[in-house]
Amino acid sequence: MAQQFTGTVTEVRQETPTVCTVVLALDKPISFDAGQYVLVTAEMDGEKEIKPYSIASPPSQKTIIELCVKKVDGGRFSTFLCGRTKGEKLQLMGPMGHFVVQETTNDVVFLASGTGISALRGMVHTLLEKRYGKKMWLFLGVRTEDELIYRKEFEGLAKKHKTFLFVPVLSRSDGSWAGERGRVQDVVMTYVQNPVAIDVYICGVKSMVDDCIRFAQANGFAKICYEKYV
Repeated sequence: MAQQFTGTVTEVRQETPTVCTVVLALDKPISFDAGQYVLVTAEMDGEKEIKPYSIASPPSQKTIIELCVKKVDGGRFSTFLCGRTKGEKLQLMGPMGHFVVQETTNDVVFLASGTGISALRGMVHTLLEKRYGKKMWLFLGVRTEDELIYRKEFEGLAKKHKTFLFVPVLSRSDGSWAGERGRVQDVVMTYVQNPVAIDVYICGVKSMVDDCIRFAQANGFAKICYEKYV
């Protein structure tokens, strides 16, 4: 059930040249499911604005949430959030949304582009915390290598958990990049077999999500769950 609460900024962490993570300590514990979002309220130039942001941290952290924010050129709200300093307070409402990780006996594929990784990050951590025994693949698509959000974190998880594989995919790369290139859906079938026994979670901009849904349907994935960012 959605509720109102206050978050105090404890850290603003620069993840990539254009993406920051805003870490908030909550005034009261909240319960949410991995993949849900909150509404953030801000007053700028005398006007109140409200924007949704996926919770990028797992539900096991009940008094702290993290928001992954893409700083958009000319975007007042994203510039405002990435410019917050320690001790400042934000008004929040949530949790909201039905794009949540579900119990399954299948393997799981996560497909993300850009800050679409925020909702999926909490899902990955949640399944690993629950010692989920099936295979998981996380495909993260960005344009260039310096925009790989949470790269070191996911590489560390892949080393720690044999069932988890992190596959970064670049749409624009030079000769120094030895990894996958193109779009996330272009490389999935190189890694997975028997998609009829695999659930897929998709999160990113609308065009990417639509393309990935068509890909998943064409290849017969067991369950298709998705969230579209405008």
